[in-house]
Formats: sequence, C-alpha cells, structure tokens
Amino acid sequence: MERKELARILNELLTPVGFKKKGDYWVKNGDLITKLINLQKSQFSNSFYLNYGYILKSIPLGNLMMHVYKRFNSDDSHENIRIQELLDLENDISDADRGTGIKQLMLNKVIQDINTVNTEEDLLNELKKRPHLNNIPLVVRKHFNLT
Repeated sequence: MERKELARILNELLTPVGFKKKGDYWVKNGDLITKLINLQKSQFSNSFYLNYGYILKSIPLGNLMMHVYKRFNSDDSHENIRIQELLDLENDISDADRGTGIKQLMLNKVIQDINTVNTEEDLLNELKKRPHLNNIPLVVRKHFNLT
C-alpha cells in the first residue's frame, strides 16, 4: 500500500462524518472547536502516525498545531500493536485487510472519541479524566483554570 491509498481510506472514513481534506489534514470546523486529524509519516520508515485533537477558537493558537493533541493508539497492548502494524506500510498485510482494520479501529477509537467533544465543556470533561495534564499547553490549562 502507498501513502495515497492510506489517505484515500482515511478520506472515505472521515468525509461522511463532516471532515474536509486539506493536504495531510482533515478538518471539521465547529462554532467553538475545530477538530483536526493529521497523517504523519515516520522519519525512519514507511510507517505513519495518526494525530488528532482540538483547536479552541477562543484561544490564540500561536505556534501550536492544535491545543489538545492525541494519537491514534490503544491502552490495550495487543490492540496498540495491531494499530502500529496497520500503519506500517512496509509489512505484508494485504491492502484489503489493512483497509478494513484501519477503518474498524478508527471508528471504534478516533471517530468515537472525537465525536464526544463538541463544546469547551466536553473538552474540559475529557481533560479532567486524564491522569495528568503534562502535555496540555499552559494557555489551555489557564483557560480552563486547571493550573
């Protein structure tokens, strides 16, 4: 599978739920929050990462890509290994199996997760569930009085 095919699979999955493709990004603009999904190539192999998160329209973005950042992965180690395998285009997983696997896991993880956050209150509730806020920018923590 090539990068273009991976992007096509993601586009087929994300367009019906309101995202628009812009380069290696898929964007869904809301009134208060912009949702962003980014396909990132590894510097070391033909492997990819899928980053996603939120931009709060009420806070300047500065030099950040997004205010709250997440990565397509799993707390379950076996499932996380499967995600890594599916996004590694150097292995011999068939294109059909790779496409089906990515779509299924994306629906269960990323789409489900990103659809639960539509307001700043939703995002605040999501942040409060995290074990720590070390990777949340100070401007976001101040905005939500989480400092």
